[in-house]
Parts: sequence; C-alpha cells; structure tokens
Amino acid sequence: MSLAETARRAGQSIAVLQRYYAKVLDGQEERMNELIDRGFAEHR
Repeated sequence: MSLAETARRAGQSIAVLQRYYAKVLDGQEERMNELIDRGFAEHR
C-alpha cells in the first residue's frame, strides 16, 4: 500500500505518517490492512 493511501486511511498527512507511524508500519502491511479493514467494517 502506498504512503498516500495509508495516510488517507489513517486520517493523517504523509509527513505525520512518516514521522510517527513508520516504525510501527514497517513490515506489518498485511496485519495493518486487516486491522484497518476490520475497523471500517465495524463502522458501516
């Protein structure tokens, strides 16, 4: 997933995403996508 899409999903700018979340997201793309999708599904 691109940084732009990740930032959009997180409701943050790319700069904020890189500064605060990059170390959390590194290597965790599949897991993070599952969590994001689950959160959206719960709020539909």
